[in-house]
Amino acid sequence: MEYATLRLSKDTDHTQYFDLKFQLVQNHFTKKWIDRVLLAQQKQHHISEPWAIYNLNDSMNKNFIKKNLNRLISEVDKVHELFGFTIENIDDQNLLNKIHSIFEKNHGKLDEWQDNPLFKNKPDSFRKNLSEINQFVHACETANDTPKIRIVWFDLPKHKKFTDEDYKLFTCKKNFGSLYTLYCDVGKNVESLAVDNDDHHHDIVPNIHFSADCVAFFGENTDDDVEKINQNVSKFKNENADYLKSKGYEIDSTTLTAGRIEIGKLQTELSREQLLEELKNYNNIQSFFIQ
Repeated sequence: MEYATLRLSKDTDHTQYFDLKFQLVQNHFTKKWIDRVLLAQQKQHHISEPWAIYNLNDSMNKNFIKKNLNRLISEVDKVHELFGFTIENIDDQNLLNKIHSIFEKNHGKLDEWQDNPLFKNKPDSFRKNLSEINQFVHACETANDTPKIRIVWFDLPKHKKFTDEDYKLFTCKKNFGSLYTLYCDVGKNVESLAVDNDDHHHDIVPNIHFSADCVAFFGENTDDDVEKINQNVSKFKNENADYLKSKGYEIDSTTLTAGRIEIGKLQTELSREQLLEELKNYNNIQSFFIQ
């Protein structure tokens, strides 16, 4: 199994589609990631965020994000009030941190929600809407960030952990057209806390678990950008060493490694400009599969 295919389409017509083919990076971790994707295929889990195409077309704009965020908050509050407010400005980072905090507190880490009385005797849409609120918060935070496509499965168990050998593959570099692992824990990792001044978060949750979830970037950062990220993370760890230790982490713990693992490279005959022009035509993630 050497390739992953991401199929995009128009949400109004799934017969109009476009395939992105990624050659998988051959290493010990990719084999473990492939196993997760095959499990999602076997269980016939649907892509949980078919809209998660960021900064590549006109569909995912600030109005779209705000409209859906407020819609989801309203739907959740109708079943059980957790928020009690709407959002007017998606650039209000303090309010975004508050919304994320409410999600984090009520959902719990990863699969903890399954034992949470909050979700008992409620429609499946309640948890789904709460999870999507969290993702739209991240959409607000990345409204002007690197163009990307996120592929996630909410229903896939997330219990596989990165090993020390896996962390050696981590990078903060983003390459155009590359496929990477995606943060799938519930909380905020060290690189997020190093930049967003979040006073609402409940706990640091580093890059511990992995799943089939992944992200394809269609922009890139420079070596200077990477160096800045690493400096911010190092500064945060040094300035918060006591806090990290209270949570069970020494500042040199491999668990606090920032970044992600590159798992695939885009194969295309189109130029970068041609590809970006083509991607403007699609606003729906139709499927993702391994060949």
